[in-house]
Amino acid sequence: MLPLLLALLQPVNAGAADRPTLEPTPAVGRSFSGRARELSARAPRLRDTVTLDGTLSEAVWQQATVMKEFTSYNPVDGRPAQDNTEVRIWYAEDALYVGIRAYAPPGTVRATLAERDRIANDDWVAIHLDTFNDRRRSFVFAVNAFGVQADGMRADASAGPGVSRASLQAVDLSQDYVWQSKGQLLDDGFSVEMRIPFKSIRYQLASTQDWGLQIVRQTQRTGYQDTWAPTSRAQQAFTPQAGYLRGMTGMKRGLVLDLTPTSVTSTTGRPAGGITDPDTWRYGTRGELSGDVRWGITSNFTVNATANPDFSQVETDVGQIPGDVRFALFFPELRPFFVEGSEQFDAPNRLVNTRSIVQPLGAIKLTGKIPRTDVGLLSAIDAPSSGRDGKTSPRFNIVRLRRDVGDQSTAGIVFTDRSEGSRFNRVAGFDTRLQFAKVYSVDVRYAASMTRDTVTRTGSLWEVSHGRTGRGYGYRYNVQGFSPDFETQTGFVNRVDFVRAQLNQRYTLFGKKGGWWDQRQHFLSASSLWTYQRFNERETPLESRVSVDNSMTIRGGWRVSVTPDVQRVAFDARRYTSYAVLSASGRDTLSFTPNTAQITSNMAFAVNTPQWRRAGATITATVGTEPEFFETATVQRREVEAQVDLRPSSQVRIGALLRYQRFVRDRDGSVFSTQVVPRLRLEYQFSRALFLRFIGQVESRDRSALRDPRTEQPLFRRSATGVLSAQGGRKSLLGRADWLISYLPSPGTVVFVGYGTAVDATETMRPTDMQRTSDGAFVKFSYLFRVRNGAR
Repeated sequence: MLPLLLALLQPVNAGAADRPTLEPTPAVGRSFSGRARELSARAPRLRDTVTLDGTLSEAVWQQATVMKEFTSYNPVDGRPAQDNTEVRIWYAEDALYVGIRAYAPPGTVRATLAERDRIANDDWVAIHLDTFNDRRRSFVFAVNAFGVQADGMRADASAGPGVSRASLQAVDLSQDYVWQSKGQLLDDGFSVEMRIPFKSIRYQLASTQDWGLQIVRQTQRTGYQDTWAPTSRAQQAFTPQAGYLRGMTGMKRGLVLDLTPTSVTSTTGRPAGGITDPDTWRYGTRGELSGDVRWGITSNFTVNATANPDFSQVETDVGQIPGDVRFALFFPELRPFFVEGSEQFDAPNRLVNTRSIVQPLGAIKLTGKIPRTDVGLLSAIDAPSSGRDGKTSPRFNIVRLRRDVGDQSTAGIVFTDRSEGSRFNRVAGFDTRLQFAKVYSVDVRYAASMTRDTVTRTGSLWEVSHGRTGRGYGYRYNVQGFSPDFETQTGFVNRVDFVRAQLNQRYTLFGKKGGWWDQRQHFLSASSLWTYQRFNERETPLESRVSVDNSMTIRGGWRVSVTPDVQRVAFDARRYTSYAVLSASGRDTLSFTPNTAQITSNMAFAVNTPQWRRAGATITATVGTEPEFFETATVQRREVEAQVDLRPSSQVRIGALLRYQRFVRDRDGSVFSTQVVPRLRLEYQFSRALFLRFIGQVESRDRSALRDPRTEQPLFRRSATGVLSAQGGRKSLLGRADWLISYLPSPGTVVFVGYGTAVDATETMRPTDMQRTSDGAFVKFSYLFRVRNGAR
């Protein structure tokens, strides 16, 4: 499959290689006003070089094209920006140069010497480069006032409900590119110089390049986001409203070949005798070598390969309190090999989830774009320990193709295969998104699965939705279904055997200029859920829910919301066939009968503060009643989540998070469960490349013994082998602490020195009785060797 595509690329690549080198473009830089809709910019091609120091003092910046006169986008669009911003652009044969001058009242710029990709709470400016000019995706390069970088890939589907489409939250920041930046904090704002090498990105295979260009500025003092190309909230998509950077010629990437050897040495230890002998420890040390290769075959295609990769995480996944205990939680991919080019594997319904490849021995992938078609191919061999028998290595193959249709529509196919000896799971599907009249869209998706282990099973999923995105009014109607036997072992689907219908209505109001509030939004959401069989038999829904999210953005960056929620839940008796209760005589057991349908209601409150110079905070609280699925009853819900970010200096960051949840039985007032997850994150940034981090997290969970809500008798559950056991109380008090010293001068070149320890006080549930259950230390070295050949 891979050799075939490489062969197809050869004649195209040959044409590109014969392209003549052009003389530098004359220095004809001029200004382009966004508010005047001068959106077709041309940057000069110059032979000059600059020293990146953030000052914009070299004469070459006076010859650069200037983008100016920005317009507000969020929370209110269409108004002249409150602060002036000028962005200067020129290019050499090997890189694009960007100079930013952002003006602000003295002492108002929010800036920290932050870790890479963690500048969302600062003032920042982001350059969006749609290098294929397909008006669908863009590379994003963002900087704060010190030049600290955040980068990634943005697609219009990245912004979820309640997220501004211009924010960094709408960007996949897991991808890191090699580029340079330096900033200066000034009395009247800040300035930044950036250099983006052409070999760090992919772009069209053409002698003359026309790219989409958008520039976004976030000002924390006001809470506003401004854009160079005026962007309307009334349109379905954000990227197509960008301007253009036209007529770039004579660009050279040189040989694009990156080699990244990695060495990891780790030591781990556990009590030799378990909890019975916690004072005697047994330690083991292991060392591993691995390597990654990135080869830019052409300007639009890249091959990545890895052997025995190190995919160790240097940060623990944040402890989560599940909203619905019946289903598994999703954690995002963080491993470098998989996140690079991951946008090419975007598939609906999470049919591609590379975290299912647990510990690959080797992997290779091809990503890129031929005219109007995105291509993603991936093959991997997992370690035998990831297989069902512990002896056979699972093999993965993933194919994702997506075709641009018209101006904004797409159609795609996906195929995944996980094979392990004679066992396999295969999924094939197609999807299309049709956008029309700028505000309307229709989505259609279908996929079928075939799974073979002891028997062969087939299943399917389908989904149809229609929506409208307007400035003041929008809606979306959606219906999706997963058959009982649908299964994906290469994706993440945590629930099957259901059909869900959803209706969403949004009404948005905008305040007067200079008023005390900027935006009000009312978001009505209603849904009904059936089992697959109940839907086909046209029976009443198993679950129904209605909520109204009422939010307001207040001048200065405050945001408050109040969300009432009402739901009716009937319990699916098939989920409780293994449950049993004692008979009246107490000598036998009877099948457990789930409770009748429950009607519950609750209210959620949320407050987001502005990002002040030294602090910012978020707090949410939920009170009311909730269906409880273990006992099939109603519980009173009390839940609070508070997060505080402190920045006592530009180098120190303190993040504190507390998640608290308590369920109390509505029928008798007894406590059903309590969950508390505090987390503390401390960081000291010695320089942009060097930082020290501590993360401490505790998870306390306590659930009482399960009882029949009718008789209050204990609930029992029968195992697959027929053994009956009482569903007694469960509790745990676990903790973890991790220290990390990180030196990361550029992506791929890192030195990590870390230590982590886990503790347990489940026996007494007293923090003072914590005992270590494991610890470990590791040292990781990796170096990105970028082969140089005519371009830097």
